[in-house]
Amino acid sequence: MSSRTASSRRAPAKRRKSSRSSSAGQGVTQWIVILALVAGGIALYDNRQTVMKQVAPLLKDDRPSVARTERKAEPHPEKSAAPVGVAKAPVPPVAVGAAKAPVPDAKPAAASASAGAGTALMGEDFKGRFYFCGTSGLDNCVADGDTFWFSKTRITLADISAPATDKAVCQQERDRGFAAKVRLRDLLNAGKFDIEVLKGQPLQAGSSVMRVVTRDGRSLGSILVSEGLAKPRLAANQSWCP
Repeated sequence: MSSRTASSRRAPAKRRKSSRSSSAGQGVTQWIVILALVAGGIALYDNRQTVMKQVAPLLKDDRPSVARTERKAEPHPEKSAAPVGVAKAPVPPVAVGAAKAPVPDAKPAAASASAGAGTALMGEDFKGRFYFCGTSGLDNCVADGDTFWFSKTRITLADISAPATDKAVCQQERDRGFAAKVRLRDLLNAGKFDIEVLKGQPLQAGSSVMRVVTRDGRSLGSILVSEGLAKPRLAANQSWCP
């Protein structure tokens, strides 16, 4: 009985001792943690510049700003439309009293088939596709046996006179006039031809001129005369009627 009581008294005393020792250990651990945090804070403060340099790249935002992107996309109203990197050619200064560059002669060549009204139409190697006037307008067309339009100029054959059609005196003159008109169109369409001035005739310029049309040195008018479809202009008063 006495031995059981003594052992029961010693047991609570041991438990109280172990609880005090565990509490003391926890208190020491907390102080150690607090001291470590304080020491770490002091060290971090003393080395704050070095730490910020190492941490700054991790905190940097690589995404472009929306406002910055919009400003970059908007073109400046005063900027030139020239491509970037292309240098503009320098403008040389104009010297005082410097001679002006000669202006090229804008007058067309004499042999140009596109010579217009008001030009002295003459030259070599003219060519065109001719029709009858009234179906193609007044250009590249044949009006009668001794008159045609070319490059908007009315050309009358200076060496011949062909029978009339509209103002014919008789039916024979009218029929021969239509035949001369068809023949002149065929001769003009046969190839290149030259336009010359009759010897001793003054040079004319305007919407209507008198010319001699030749091919290989022979007058187209002389071909019509040889075929009985025209007469020399000096014999123009001769009648075509019987």
